[in-house]
Amino acid sequence: MTSPSFEISGFNEAVLIVRDEQPHLDCWLGQGAWQLRHEGAVDRRLLQAWGRPGASGREWLLAHPDCSVGLVRLMRLDGAAPQTDIRQDDQCWDVGGIFDLNVRVLDLERQAARMRALHWQAGAPPIGWDFGALKVREWLVRGPDNVRLALIERVAPPLAGFDHIREFSQVFNSSQIVRDMGAAVAFYRNVLGFQTVMQYEVPQFPPGPNLFGIPPGVSDRIGLHLVILHPQGKNEGSIELVTNPGAQGRDLSADAGPPHYGMAALRFPVRGIEAFAAHLTRQGHEPAMPLTQLDLAPSGPVRMLALRSPDGAWLEFVESV
Repeated sequence: MTSPSFEISGFNEAVLIVRDEQPHLDCWLGQGAWQLRHEGAVDRRLLQAWGRPGASGREWLLAHPDCSVGLVRLMRLDGAAPQTDIRQDDQCWDVGGIFDLNVRVLDLERQAARMRALHWQAGAPPIGWDFGALKVREWLVRGPDNVRLALIERVAPPLAGFDHIREFSQVFNSSQIVRDMGAAVAFYRNVLGFQTVMQYEVPQFPPGPNLFGIPPGVSDRIGLHLVILHPQGKNEGSIELVTNPGAQGRDLSADAGPPHYGMAALRFPVRGIEAFAAHLTRQGHEPAMPLTQLDLAPSGPVRMLALRSPDGAWLEFVESV
C-alpha cells in the first residue's frame, strides 16, 4: 500500500512448518532445481512471538537460483506443541488459511510424473482451463504436512518474463479459500490497500473433470469466483481469493497459522512499519503478533508484525532495521 507513511510490497516468502525437512528439500531442490540460500537456527524471539516461548527450531531458506523473491522457508520446530496440521483433511472448497503456493512450469505432464514419484498426489489430474483469452494447464498437488502446490503451465498467450524457468519458477501467487468474497476483498483493498489484478467468475463448472476434483453431477451446481490482488496491481507475490458458490465446506481457519504444520505464513516487505501498525489500529485490526524485533537470516535484524485475514490466513509484515 502506497501512502505518505508506509508501503507494502507483494509477498516475497512463504513459511512452511514441517515435521521432516527432507521430503520438502527433495521437492524444491531436487525436482524444482532451486538452491539452498541459508540454513540455521530459528530466532527464539520469533517463536516467543508465536506463543511458544520454550520452543527451538531449525530453518532452510530455498529460492530459485535467479530470483530474490518468491522464496520458501522451511522450519522444523522442537518443543512447540501443541501442533496440528493446517487445513487438516481438507477439500478444495473448505474455507480458511493458505490454500496453495503457485509455481510456473514448462511441461506439466513431466512434472506431474516426477512429483508422483516423490509420493505427491492430487484429487484430480492436470486440467486445462481458460480465463477468457488466457489459457493454462494446472495441477493441484499435495505432499507432506498438507502442503499444496499449484503447478501451472501457460498454453496461450506465450508466457513473458519467465525465461529463467528450469523446473519450478519462483512462487508467484498464493490462494486462499474464503467464505465471503466481499469481506475478503474489502480487507485486502480497504485495510491493506491492495489493487485488483484480475477477476474471474462462472456460475458452474463445465461438464467433465475439473481442477478441484468436484464430482460430476455436483459440479454443475457449484460456481467459481476468484479475485487476484497485489499492493501494486502485479501478478507477482499476489493473493488469489477463491470461493465456490453452492459448496458448503468446513471452516478450517482456527488453526491456520504458526506454529502448526504446513503453509503457515506469507511474508510481505513493508517500509514504515510503525506507521503501518498505527494504521491497522485506526482501522480496528489489532495485530495477531505485536511488533517484534528479531533476526531473520540471512537478511539480519528486522521488525515484524502479523495480521490474520478474515479467513484466518497468517500474514507477516517485515521491515529491515
